[in-house]
Amino acid sequence: MDIGLNDYIIAIVTMNKDVKSSTVPVFYAENREDLEKRSLTISKCVMGMVHDVFNDTFIIVKH
Repeated sequence: MDIGLNDYIIAIVTMNKDVKSSTVPVFYAENREDLEKRSLTISKCVMGMVHDVFNDTFIIVKH
């Protein structure tokens, strides 16, 4: 039996400066290339997956 948190958001990476969170770190990117590079780097460090949730906003999720 698997008990515990299995899926959770590690970080938000976005170009939208209006995105705020009190529980998840938010990283702001300057352009699309920066957005993709930051997301990939963070996901590799935490062994998470990148998901495109909105235009110019990615979340990194640990599954």
